[in-house]
Formats: sequence, C-alpha cells, structure tokens
Amino acid sequence: MAATIRRMWDTWSRTGSLFGTVDKRRLQHEIDTHKLFLLTSFQREATSGEIGVAEELTKLAEATPFEEQQRQVQEQVHGQIKKLSTVLDSILLKDPLPEIPSPPSEKKRPSGLFFALGRQPEPEAPPRANAIETKPLTREQVASAFREHTGFTLCLQRSGIPHEEAGTGLFIKGRAEPGTVVSMYPGVVYSPSQYRYIPGYPKVDVDNGYLISRYDGLVIDGKPWGKGDDIREWWDGHNGISFEQAAELTGPARQSLPSFWQFVGGGKVMQGPLEGAELERRSPIALGHFANHPPEGVHPNVMICPYTFSISGQQSMRAYIPNVMFGNDEEFDMQRRGPLWINEGKKERPEDPADTRLSTVERSEQPITLISDVHTLVLVTTREVDNEELFLNYRLSSYIQQPEWYHPVNVEEEKRRWD
Repeated sequence: MAATIRRMWDTWSRTGSLFGTVDKRRLQHEIDTHKLFLLTSFQREATSGEIGVAEELTKLAEATPFEEQQRQVQEQVHGQIKKLSTVLDSILLKDPLPEIPSPPSEKKRPSGLFFALGRQPEPEAPPRANAIETKPLTREQVASAFREHTGFTLCLQRSGIPHEEAGTGLFIKGRAEPGTVVSMYPGVVYSPSQYRYIPGYPKVDVDNGYLISRYDGLVIDGKPWGKGDDIREWWDGHNGISFEQAAELTGPARQSLPSFWQFVGGGKVMQGPLEGAELERRSPIALGHFANHPPEGVHPNVMICPYTFSISGQQSMRAYIPNVMFGNDEEFDMQRRGPLWINEGKKERPEDPADTRLSTVERSEQPITLISDVHTLVLVTTREVDNEELFLNYRLSSYIQQPEWYHPVNVEEEKRRWD
C-alpha cells in the first residue's frame, strides 16, 4: 500500500496535475500537505486495524480541500504526540498528578499597545505550588523504556553516509509504520522579522548546520538544544536551570533570569517578557535536528510536517514540546497585521477538564506569559522504517552555493519550494 502511494506521489511531484494554483511555492506546499494527509490517514487506519486500500485513501485526499487536509493533518499529528506524551509521563513521573481544585484567578493581560511602546508588564511574585517530580532516569534509560511502550526509539551514532561532513546521524531502533511521528525538531523558533537575532546574522549558516524553515517563514534553530540533557529544566534557549530553582525566584531575582535574547545579535537586547518553559530534556524524540540528508540515489524515509501546539488547556504536554518562541505569538501576529489586532477575533480555547496539571514554573509564569501557541516541526515517516538511519530531504535552495556532498532528491520540488 505504501509503495502504491509513493508511485502516486512521484506523478504529482512531476506534474502537479491535481493542484490548480499557479504559485509555485504554494503548489509545493499543497503537494507536501497532500502527502502528509495520505501518510497520517494511513497510519491512523493501520493503528485502528481498519486498513483501507491506497486508492481509496487517494480518492479521499483528492476530494478533500487543501485547508481541510491541513486541519486533519494537524489533528492526527497532535493525536500521535499526545499518545507519546502519555507514554513519557508513565515513564518519568513519580506520582499521580496533583488535583488543582480551582484555576488561578484571571489576571489582566497587557494590551498590544503596551508592547508596541516598548514597555514590559511589571512582574508579579509567583504563587507557591507543588513541583512535578520526575524519576532520576538518564536519557538512555528513558529511551529504553520508551521503546518498550511504542516499539521504537531514537539514538545518535556515526552516520553511515560516506562523506566526512556527515558526522552524527539519527537512527531508529525498532519499527514504525508509514505516517508515524518519530521525532520533533527542537530549538528556538524565529519569525521572519526576527531573523536578525539569529546568532551569526546575516551569515547564520556559517557555523550552524541545524537551521530549518517552515513554509510560513518561521525558522527553527536546533543548535542550542544539542543532544538534550539528563534533566527536566527551565529552558529558554540559552541557560537551563531546574524548575525548582526557577520557582524559588521572585521579584528582581526573577527579572534577572538570563533571557536568550540578551546573548544574540551581537549583544542586541530585544525588550519583552522572557519566553521559556519547563522542558523535558530527556525526551528520546527531540532529536530531529540530527537527521541527515540522504546520499545520492537514496530516498528520504522521513519528511517534515509543520505542527502548532496550543498550550491552553494542554499544559501537561508542554514539557514534551522541545521549542521556545523568540518573543511571543502575539508579537508575531502584531508584526504581520498591526498592533491593534492583538485581541481581535481571538477565540478562547476550552481547557481539557482532565488536564489539571500545572507545574511550578508554569503556574508562576501564568500572570505574565503571553505565549499561547508553539510553532514547530515534526518528522513523519514516508514508509515503514526498521532499525535504520533516518534521512530527511534538506531541499536546499538552488539560489545559494550548495555543499559538495549535497545531491537533490527532486530538482523540480526544490525549485518550486524556493521560487
């Protein structure tokens, strides 16, 4: 079935016959979304035991509008990540989650004009709460337990690609079906107006091979994440401290927490609230930035998929989303649509009544935190993978000098992506 889907992909990639748009970049976006719709639908059906025929899934995809395909892909990806988060909870948490009898009192949110004038809200002392305790497990122990639950895990080792610059590669131990989310791309997320803050700007890629972009222009820098760590900590893209330490800080001490913004762009400081989060650095799937481009003649076995995680009502999953936004999503929206848009037309997301978990740091940050969405990327398998190295099509722009080791997987797709 997966082979049949791949043959159809090849036809679409060459002709774009199913898509009416004349915008080449938009066309490639639609083709990629179409592929992801088929893959994640296949994975969902295979998991439920109701495996359909590839042609039937294809007919469904052809009849489904692009925007609806995007919505369903997001929904299916989110469902997979939620299950993986539940697995990690069962491995890492010491005790059942504490019940929170009532939500914290609602605080007045700063207006868009407040930030447009370059001002910051006055920090408030965080309320006391019981921290979520995790077991003292190493990354290797977590990865081993994760495989027992899911049938696969990821590890880093010397790449099998025969060129010197290949370095470390990303490998899957175990097996995963087509359409499975096997990894997330960690790091700091920048909007287009924030590119100048990426370390090394304007030559950001000189000493950094871990940058990747989404169709909407957001760039993720995976370099600060490294290989993770043996701890759950407050992480803001630069210096991690334990969430117990962060929770003890109040007033001026909390204000002095080193924001990642103060260490980039040649020392340029961007005013705004510190955006960080209590993140699980032992997650075995937060390693997507180590996937190599395939060698000549080899097809990629994973592809990137944009994923937006909505924090509201889902704080329990936040620790497993290995990204922080440079700034906040309201700043991003304000830059795109103007400062007066900030609260216009935004819908409050209902909280999941079963999700009563708020960690110490998340509760202490709640009065002043404006981040509501985390925009990132995940890696989805394009075929069955079984104890092998994972390869991701880098699709480097033809408008820049490409390294000697780089061989385009599909020249037409590459041109459309960057036209």
